[in-house]
Amino acid sequence: MALLIFGISIILSKNGHAQFIFPKEIIKAHPRLIPSEVSREDVWSQIQKSSAVKVSYETFKNNVSKYVKQYNNEPEWLSSRFQMYWESHATNVFVKGSFYSHATGKASVPTVRFTGQRDYVTDYKTPKLENVKPYLEDKRGLFLQNKNTNTWEWVKPSKTGRVIENINENIMKIARDAALVYFIEKDEDYAKLALHLFDVYMTGLYYRNEPVDLEEGNVQNVIGLTSFQVIKENIVDELAECYDFLYDYIQKNHQSKNAIYTTSLKKLAEIIIKNGVPDNNWNLHQANKVIEIALTLDNNLVYSDGKGCQYYLNRVFNQSEARQWSVNDVLSYGYDQQNGIWNESSGYALSVAEGFTHLSGVIQDALEVDIMPNMPVIPKAVAVMPQYLYPNKLIVAFGDSHYGELKTQPFLDLVSNARKFNKKAQEEKFSSMLYMLKNKEDLLKTSKPKDAFKALLYNTKVNLDATIEAANISDYTTASFYAPNVSWIAMRNGMHEENGLMISQVGSVGNHAHSNGIAMELYGKGYVLAPEGGRGSSYYRDDYRNYYSQFPAHNTVSVNGKSQYNKMRSYYPFQVNALYPASEKKSGFYPNINFSDVYFHEPSTDSDQNRIMSIIRTGETSGYYIDIFRSKQKEGKAKYHDYFYHNLGQELDFEISNNQPLKFQTSSKLTSKSGNIKAYDFLFDETSTKIKTPFKGRYTLSIDNEKVIMNMWMNGNENRELFKVKSPHSEAFRKILPEAIEKAPLLTTVVRQYGEAWNKPFVAVYEPSTRERPEIITSIKTFEVENKTTSFVGIQIESKGDRTDFVFSSDIKDSFSHNNIDFTGTYGVLIQTTQQTTLFIGAGQGISYKGYSIEILGKQSSSATLVTGEQFKLTCNDPILLSVPDVYKNGDVVLNMGFQQVQGNRLTVNDKKVVQFKVLPTDFQNISIITKE
Repeated sequence: MALLIFGISIILSKNGHAQFIFPKEIIKAHPRLIPSEVSREDVWSQIQKSSAVKVSYETFKNNVSKYVKQYNNEPEWLSSRFQMYWESHATNVFVKGSFYSHATGKASVPTVRFTGQRDYVTDYKTPKLENVKPYLEDKRGLFLQNKNTNTWEWVKPSKTGRVIENINENIMKIARDAALVYFIEKDEDYAKLALHLFDVYMTGLYYRNEPVDLEEGNVQNVIGLTSFQVIKENIVDELAECYDFLYDYIQKNHQSKNAIYTTSLKKLAEIIIKNGVPDNNWNLHQANKVIEIALTLDNNLVYSDGKGCQYYLNRVFNQSEARQWSVNDVLSYGYDQQNGIWNESSGYALSVAEGFTHLSGVIQDALEVDIMPNMPVIPKAVAVMPQYLYPNKLIVAFGDSHYGELKTQPFLDLVSNARKFNKKAQEEKFSSMLYMLKNKEDLLKTSKPKDAFKALLYNTKVNLDATIEAANISDYTTASFYAPNVSWIAMRNGMHEENGLMISQVGSVGNHAHSNGIAMELYGKGYVLAPEGGRGSSYYRDDYRNYYSQFPAHNTVSVNGKSQYNKMRSYYPFQVNALYPASEKKSGFYPNINFSDVYFHEPSTDSDQNRIMSIIRTGETSGYYIDIFRSKQKEGKAKYHDYFYHNLGQELDFEISNNQPLKFQTSSKLTSKSGNIKAYDFLFDETSTKIKTPFKGRYTLSIDNEKVIMNMWMNGNENRELFKVKSPHSEAFRKILPEAIEKAPLLTTVVRQYGEAWNKPFVAVYEPSTRERPEIITSIKTFEVENKTTSFVGIQIESKGDRTDFVFSSDIKDSFSHNNIDFTGTYGVLIQTTQQTTLFIGAGQGISYKGYSIEILGKQSSSATLVTGEQFKLTCNDPILLSVPDVYKNGDVVLNMGFQQVQGNRLTVNDKKVVQFKVLPTDFQNISIITKE
């Protein structure tokens, strides 16, 4: 079956994926890397008419014109600053892992120098071009300025990060910009400078071979022609654009060199396809670079090898190779086709979706072709983006991510795509989402672009329809969201910035994941108070390898100080035993409790871990979190389990009953010298105390003339030790908070349970508060049950307003009784106030109190809620047997649920008269019970 969409035939292959067949002839003239609707004449006309465009253009031009003048006087001044093998003319580059080693071979011309190391972090500055030594190829290395001392010194390339690449790219940016001025004005002085620089570099690249890793490691699989990673071949942007703008000039005046230029471009493309990573964000970045090169090439028939524009577009879109899968194959593998989540950490996942909307835009602008119908998961991936949001509209930051707002560009890309190809429903959906995320009035304001010339050239303005209304955030965020392909759960209770509550939990699955067990983030009063640690300074630095990617940097539990497994690419998900409400359910559930129960096998210590987390709302502006963490080594030989909790703030105080401050002693147990992994060495200011009784902690964050407090309560235990320490600042915050707060150490609590922590679990309650809205909880204590199993946890939480909550938790389904409450299951809550009583089953079979009960029918475990009082309310996910005290007059007792009536059965149970109703699954709603005579 074939469909014709805007000039491209899409043939469905055997696997159901649409194969793109590109036109036999690409008819668009160069430059192709600007939109089809933009012409040189229109741009030039606007430069003359619009003062904003003219000023912008003149500023742009002036940055280049000085080099044009210099070229006329000293033709080699700028090109001599290229980092080349000026004397050796080396063709063969050798590296040792992530570091440059040496080069051999001899070409007839100077060749392009390979970069110094894979890590971009270095102690040396990228010099200004006037400070670069001309024709530099010296055995001493590079002559650079030390960032720390500001002294100039000779340094080996292997210690210079990507300085070599940076210098070359900075020069090629000048070449690209000169080529653009030539395209606009047809001033050949600019073309001559651009072509000279382009020619020196591309001729030098022509003779260079793919680098060889002497260690024969994975670097060989990802290395580029000029960079250690094919996805960091950033100079491709400038090379492709320069060639694109100079195309006509080259064909007219230097056609004899064209074969060298296109061969060098294709050599870059071939190595980018040959190396890399096929199944994560690399694939996208590789594809974008190859597409950029492809669009600057002529039709296949022009080249003797048949490798032109269509050839490389076909390779990227339709052919899967060892390290570069086809677009459809990587979309099928990387995305959860049901919910639109990409299998990498949050920040990377969002950038991948944006990358694919950008890719679509490049094709539509260059070829007037709509490829979005062939990528139906991409609109879904953009629509699901709000699920990553906290109530303050910052994204969660698990794995190698950082906090920040959702970018508007992917939404604008889809609106642009919709307007270009007349897709009204798509335009309305993503316009309404834009208005939901950003202020509609601000989006519709006629604002001056930062660069009016570039905005005109690349046609970046997207006209939004003012008649479209903003969407509701509740349409795109849900109380629970579970993404199995990254082992991530989000639980929300309200999206009000100050009053909303949210937990983010993550295991270790997918790319850019951390070694973190069951990690969590907590939100409160407008801030992510218990944050993730982020990535660190660089993937190649000690802080990332040995701290930020490891257990102690996360809010989790480590076993024996040894918990540590594969980071970056990880395969250790948690198992979801229960989640309430169900993932992506938008309505019909009890709104005041969220709950999750997850299991994790910690592979490095062969340990079982179980984390129960819950949000319980106590009022419109208040609520708290429950965290019950069980941990044990399978062989029962655990020495200890360490519960880590990190919080923003400047002050941390602990106290026990009667508000007595806890006394701590200097300690040195949380170190690698004590047998723990190296991550423990990053903790500092360590003090500790043995603690058998419950204790309270107050983490105080002073910000914007407000004090935001996370109130912590935790159970004590035999053989338990409490550590008060500091840990490195969270790298996940980047210009979100005041710098002093972002760069401050995190206030960190480590609770060590010696022996096993399954039957002596960590039980914590967290309540965020402020001075204006102080904590609601007045007391917390644990309770025992008559038929206690060793893993049972009971918590009694009293709050202002005569409210008492009883929380029941067990790792196995059993029956438990306390204070006239009977509960069967693994998680249940009973809430008492003066006005009403709420019976909540998160995961279980039944709960009863003073004659009221709900019993799950036909399943071993499910969820249901009954609210009694002046107004009864009910919800259940499966059929239940509802029992209420028989206080009704003679006659038939009927349960009213909306337009439905359920006949009651009057009987005596345990010497008590009750009325029972068999209720089918129902959404949360008001109910009433009446008597019919």
